[in-house]
Amino acid sequence: MHIHVIFNGHEAKYWLEPQVELAKNTGIPEHKLNEIKTIVEKYADRFKEQFRQHVGKRIDD
Repeated sequence: MHIHVIFNGHEAKYWLEPQVELAKNTGIPEHKLNEIKTIVEKYADRFKEQFRQHVGKRIDD
């Protein structure tokens, strides 16, 4: 499972499992990547749960 983050027209992809890890960056400055990673780590469990709920709703329709 992963998440995409867009910042000033650039994009980063972070894996959420098995741990938060930068997978790809298309131009976001390093200092911003560190800030973003901190936020992603803080909310990783919430992101994963919301995704599971979203997918579950689609499956049940």
